[in-house]
Amino acid sequence: MPRRLGKSTAILWTMNVLGCDGPILPVARILGVMFDFNTRLVTISAGTLGCLAGAVGVYLLLRRKSLIGDTICHAALPGIALSFLLQVLAGGDGKSLLFLLLGAAISGGMGSLSVLVLGRYTKLKPDAILGIVLSVFFGFGMVLFSVVQQLPDGNAAGLENFILGKTASIVTLDFHMIWIATTLVLGMLVLFRKELQLLCFDSAFAAANGWPVSWLDLLLMTSVLLVVIVGANVVGVILVVALMVIPPVCARFWTEQLGRTVWLSAAIGGMAGVMGSLGSLWLERLPTGPSIVLAATFFFLLSFLFGTQKGILWKAWSHYLAQHRADTEHLLRAVFEVLESRGVAPQPHGQIRSEGVSPSALIQMGSWGGSRLRRTIDILCRKGLGNRNSQGDIVLTARGIQESTKAVRRHRLLEIYFSNLADLSPTALDRGADMLEHALDDDMLARLEAEFLPMENANRIPASVHPI
Repeated sequence: MPRRLGKSTAILWTMNVLGCDGPILPVARILGVMFDFNTRLVTISAGTLGCLAGAVGVYLLLRRKSLIGDTICHAALPGIALSFLLQVLAGGDGKSLLFLLLGAAISGGMGSLSVLVLGRYTKLKPDAILGIVLSVFFGFGMVLFSVVQQLPDGNAAGLENFILGKTASIVTLDFHMIWIATTLVLGMLVLFRKELQLLCFDSAFAAANGWPVSWLDLLLMTSVLLVVIVGANVVGVILVVALMVIPPVCARFWTEQLGRTVWLSAAIGGMAGVMGSLGSLWLERLPTGPSIVLAATFFFLLSFLFGTQKGILWKAWSHYLAQHRADTEHLLRAVFEVLESRGVAPQPHGQIRSEGVSPSALIQMGSWGGSRLRRTIDILCRKGLGNRNSQGDIVLTARGIQESTKAVRRHRLLEIYFSNLADLSPTALDRGADMLEHALDDDMLARLEAEFLPMENANRIPASVHPI
């Protein structure tokens, strides 16, 4: 191997000598290129931008103004084109990044102010205001972009990179701008955390108590504008809105606490930025900006399916467990009431096992289907709450007796409560108690006991208010 080879070249040269191909070669390409300064710069910048956009997007989501980021993104396009034209008229080449971003900031600021003014002084709906401002500024921007393309050097201006991004062209100046914007925006979010929280959850209450709601909205719009400006060179002004919408939505599938939502959204946005950058290294000719958005979409699908708060599969699994728990408690109560009707009700103290109850008696008593009853009996046996005797009857264990006593007690206390509220039929009383008894916590149970059971009989099981 020749001397003085760079680390990336050395890794690729070694893999080539060893004859590695297939899926190993892209891994080697990533490991090799990661030693390059530009690759590290791009990856860190994309990850930082994702964290920043994810944190800001949470407040937009809670404020129900997620699309205002899209409006500001489109509103920034006329400023970019006007800045280029002004630089050309002044004798320059029009490619000064600072002036282009300054034009985007001014134009985007005008767009955000237009949204705030129209929302305060007109009776237009928020979605109509966003649509109007977005359409006007975007149309004006496209007209100016067409004028730029007709100039002699317009095709080489590179302004289209501000639309879809060109992450590979990130320089140290962009990196510094991203970190400065991150410091400013996160500092504002931390400093005004309580005020923004009140604004997002109850703006009417905040305004009634004298909080400067308009200034807080302007502060939030300024944060969005900074994210759009610094994200123009990473994913483009059009795609940066995805980083302000997708990570917060993902975080909402996992938690409902604001602090955790902000941190989780920032983490998802950062991981999307890093994964998108690495994905563009893995697959050649894959643009980095869209790949970052695709990485964020992957996290959305993951959260949509497995989120512990609102995920589809998690909700289905929770419903499945709740249904099995309800069936188990209903079966315990049914066994207890059958034995009670025979005069051999199991005692919660001093009794190891109950008398047997046949499945046919349970079917005659309640709305049990054959397969559902067999499945619930199997669950009862697996949990150690009961077992089958030699005749196939269900026998409650000591633990099953305790649980059946609790189930009957909750159910009958609720029936007494409903019977005192209104003159209801036995069927209505039974169904109402069935619906609420599984959600009855210890505090509510204690209140029902204090209300309907005398102190000397606090531990007994109340009699049913209707025939079993």
